[in-house]
Amino acid sequence: MKKYIKDYSIFPTAFFVFTDFDVFKSFFKYIRTVIKDFFFLQFFRKMGLSKIPIAKVDNVLDDKIPFDPNKIKTYLDFTNFWIKPLTMLIKELGRKGSKKYVIEFFNHLQLCYFSAAKVYKICMTTTNRPKYYQNRGFRLIHFFDPHYLCVPSLHVSLISLVWSFYRRILPEITIFSEDIKNQFLDELYKDAIKICEAVLYVKQHSVNCIPAALYMMTFLLPNVFSCEDGIQFLKDLFVNTEIPIEDQKELKDYMYFIFERFLLVGITDGNWIAPIKSWLKEYCINSNQEEIAKQI
Repeated sequence: MKKYIKDYSIFPTAFFVFTDFDVFKSFFKYIRTVIKDFFFLQFFRKMGLSKIPIAKVDNVLDDKIPFDPNKIKTYLDFTNFWIKPLTMLIKELGRKGSKKYVIEFFNHLQLCYFSAAKVYKICMTTTNRPKYYQNRGFRLIHFFDPHYLCVPSLHVSLISLVWSFYRRILPEITIFSEDIKNQFLDELYKDAIKICEAVLYVKQHSVNCIPAALYMMTFLLPNVFSCEDGIQFLKDLFVNTEIPIEDQKELKDYMYFIFERFLLVGITDGNWIAPIKSWLKEYCINSNQEEIAKQI
């Protein structure tokens, strides 16, 4: 058994996906949703084939987080972040023992993309990301990502899913000692926080995008990711960074407020999309985007 999840390879997961019919079926459903509701949705809008409104969701607080191109590797490590834990399960539990968990995880991934697209189809969202092309990572995201799907952030939704999913299933797995389980969860949580911070450091998202993503997870998978998890996740952002304490407090207080607003309205309304839609409309009105607001 390897000591850290990051030491596992992505290839055993890929091999499992393409050599087991049931696993492939769940993976295919997920990847079909990604293509349809992430890539096609954006590029159709970019080419003028759809007329979904696009709102700018920048916030003045974003300026308190410096643009840091060095964080691009952490941002792009997002895919390895969810694949390598699957490899860990496959290698340690075997194909038979890991199969139900792999399928369940792909089903959760698909649900996240499918659900987020319900918001994107009402109103797409973007930010003023820097035109920075000085390394391959930035050229890659600028080429493949038109940057129209910011609220809710799928990066943040999926990293919160990874940590909370393994927190739920690891107690069921008896071959791991408690120390190993805690070590794996600690690794996943710390890496999730780093990736969440990275989406802000590389300016792929605004502070508005983070609470929306966490809120969505509390409604989609309440038995996996709780309201308390969302609050704790926000609390642990930017600890031990160069961002001044007073700026950290201002950033977190704002995200707490938005997160709790979504929760309260969502519980009252009974429809998790309604508070995000309402907030988007209000945000557009308050940021001189009245024409966009009329279309929401």
